[in-house]
Amino acid sequence: MKNSKLIISLVAAAAIVPVFVAKAKTESAMQQAECGSIERKVVFSPELNDSMTIDIWLPENYNPDTKYSVLYMHDGQNLYDAATTWNGQSWEMDQTACQSIVNGEIEPIIIVGIHSDPAIRVSQLMPQKAVADAGLEELMAEVKLKGQPVLGDQYAAFVVNTLKPLIDADYATLPDRDHTGVMGSSMGGLMSLYLISQYPEVFGKAGCLSTHWYGSLDAGDTFGNAMVNYVSNYLPDPQTHKIYFDHGTTTIDAYYGPWELKVLEVAHQKGYVDGQNLDNFVDEGAAHTETAWAARVARPLKFLFPAK
Repeated sequence: MKNSKLIISLVAAAAIVPVFVAKAKTESAMQQAECGSIERKVVFSPELNDSMTIDIWLPENYNPDTKYSVLYMHDGQNLYDAATTWNGQSWEMDQTACQSIVNGEIEPIIIVGIHSDPAIRVSQLMPQKAVADAGLEELMAEVKLKGQPVLGDQYAAFVVNTLKPLIDADYATLPDRDHTGVMGSSMGGLMSLYLISQYPEVFGKAGCLSTHWYGSLDAGDTFGNAMVNYVSNYLPDPQTHKIYFDHGTTTIDAYYGPWELKVLEVAHQKGYVDGQNLDNFVDEGAAHTETAWAARVARPLKFLFPAK
């Protein structure tokens, strides 16, 4: 396994359009897979007016004549190879997915990792409609945007209108909703929930790990309440969607529990049933780190992409 160190918390740091490949602003080190293979694309996003680095993991014995479900993930630079990350940690998605496939626990899938830029990560992964509905000006200090615009809608549109069509064209995918999922942690957990809610016809599955339900440790409840209200208004149909939530109990994960309980209550009221289309897990003692997410990510994979 690859080595690990503690991640700095988020609050401390935190119609198809034409597609063409562009040169990245700063090319990060290429991740190496211990199982399966990784291919890199640098895709220009007209929605964000920026180039985005994408690392695509293909399962062992990938066959272009076979069709695969696809999992889109945020913070793609941290997914596969701890030797290339800033903190010496990764999700170990290549190893976990490979082992889960070999064990017959999940179907073979393609994983599409979207790199994030620490300087604008919070801005791009912010659920824009949730904060706009709650009053954007009031939330600026609380969500620590430091004057940056909220770009969550542009980021979501990039994933749906630019990236997904490219992946579906270049790889052997099952492009329909039932075979398309999204997953992430912290702000990536929020954006995963946002994508399945804003684009319920595109994404049928969402994995939300250590979801960042509040703005910052020293702020009030405005952001958390905004997210609960958003879920109440926009959570997709439980007949056609599956959602996974979890959190740890140390570092900033210790603050997520009460908010997650509120969201779960809303989900139950809307018809989600535990073990069928909803799963929730509390990882006792786990911190807000890639090491912690790596240790439990097999669970959402099994829930969202069970072997047929």
